[in-house]
Amino acid sequence: MRKALAFAGAALATCLGSGYFPLAPGTVGSILGAVAFAAAGPWRAHLLAPVIVLAWVGCFYGRRAWGRDPARVNADEFAGCWVACLAAPASWGIWGLASALVLFRVTDVLKPWPVSLLDRIDSPWGILLDDLAAGALSGAVLLAAGRLLPW
Repeated sequence: MRKALAFAGAALATCLGSGYFPLAPGTVGSILGAVAFAAAGPWRAHLLAPVIVLAWVGCFYGRRAWGRDPARVNADEFAGCWVACLAAPASWGIWGLASALVLFRVTDVLKPWPVSLLDRIDSPWGILLDDLAAGALSGAVLLAAGRLLPW
């Protein structure tokens, strides 16, 4: 039973092993978040809470198993990108999701305030909250762009 729970925790933390990707595992987790978001169809908004809960469980497990904020834990990027994708203008189609993905990654890497503030929290919440804030900040930019840009 313990091995099964450890396997499930590692699968959640690493987005089914994608966190072990040798180059940019956070970007891979973000891409998976955008793809899963697109595949979720009309259930996208309804799945936000379960996505965040599962990401938190993954972050909790990852911190316990591998330390403070290991790169292989990319469930937080998955959830953060999902938040950004929620704000992508539907009229932009696939370009809206691509914009959300790129904007989220830039925001997550640069960590402007308040993202940088949340990144300092030394807990599983800190691992997750900075990415959710990066997703929300990216989403706010996308919402503004959707209002300003007619396409």
